[in-house]
Amino acid sequence: MERTTPTPATPERHASVPAAERKLTPDLARGFMLLLIAMAYAGMYLTADDIGGYGAPFGGSAVDRTASALAALFLENRAFPLFGVLFGIGMVMMIDAARAKGRSDAETRRVIRRRSVWLLVFGLLHAFLVFPGEILAAYGLTGLLFGWLLFRSDRAVGIATWIAIAYYAIVIGGGTIAAGLAGGSETWEGIVGYTTLEDWTTRLAGAVGAPLINVLFFPMVILVVLGIRLGRKGWLQDPDSHVPALRKAAAIGVSVSVAGALPLTLAGLDVLEVPDEAFMPLFGLQILTGVAAGVGYAALFALIGRRLQRRPGAVTKALAAAGQRSLSVYLFCSVGVAVLLHPDLIGLGDHLHRAGAMAVAFGVWAVGVALAAWLAAKGKKGPADALLRRLAYR
Repeated sequence: MERTTPTPATPERHASVPAAERKLTPDLARGFMLLLIAMAYAGMYLTADDIGGYGAPFGGSAVDRTASALAALFLENRAFPLFGVLFGIGMVMMIDAARAKGRSDAETRRVIRRRSVWLLVFGLLHAFLVFPGEILAAYGLTGLLFGWLLFRSDRAVGIATWIAIAYYAIVIGGGTIAAGLAGGSETWEGIVGYTTLEDWTTRLAGAVGAPLINVLFFPMVILVVLGIRLGRKGWLQDPDSHVPALRKAAAIGVSVSVAGALPLTLAGLDVLEVPDEAFMPLFGLQILTGVAAGVGYAALFALIGRRLQRRPGAVTKALAAAGQRSLSVYLFCSVGVAVLLHPDLIGLGDHLHRAGAMAVAFGVWAVGVALAAWLAAKGKKGPADALLRRLAYR
């Protein structure tokens, strides 16, 4: 039944799953999501002329071309959507936890605003110092602009979802078609350096402009409002109660995502010959169908977590520990990948291709997960997560 007004958490909601077990599924999803993001970031630091992707044929060895194809199908514009859906679910969980503790919605609104502001600040610093294409600032901005939806009815959230879908279909679909007809194609010109005043000026401009670009021209709002809807249903918090819906969402979401990315992938492999003006529309299709991946991957992890939560092994616990400290591990992975691959730092990006970069990202992520597990064993939070919590809750 649709809720017409926000209601406090009730004993019936997720009552069949103890709190400690409920947290495994979303944390497991976050922990694995961090690997996908690290791999997506790693490709941006490569300097070879034939990297390809995003509207250009894949280059390198057969292994590299395979890695690029797999990234286009399952990773690029798919990791960020999963992050967005989990972000929306996480905010719903925050509200449920606050209501269970007797906090007023007015107080929780203030906490969410402060948390969004500080996410924006963290993201701006991260973009300026490390990676201009980062996502924290964009989600902080989204939380500031659309956090009020968390306290509205399901009907209001549903209307916002359809408005967002229409907006991004026009902007991304129409924009990429127009760009293709105008002769636009690949616009990525390499990661910004550290050695000149122009580098730092570009970094500052990118840090300020990237959140707006991500919110306006990437389906950010769709992902967050979908996460709000799924969070209210309790898909990740109580997967046992939603198995049929989760199976359906996983099958449809992943299938639509792969189908939407397949034309661009085949073009990148030179299996499908397309004119230059068609690359950008195919890119737009890949971006839009990434929304389905966000929902499908979230549902898939809910099903996996449902099985693992009964008897979690060491690897599962480590992944969950990383998910519980997702902000700290995210920043660790981003900084680690940058230090190893950036041409102005250690510079492995000058010598590796796509497969090598993904291997570096996996290694950095594995170290981050191990550190998170160590912190969990010590009963400590991630440093960045603890700082954000102190700033948000004062």
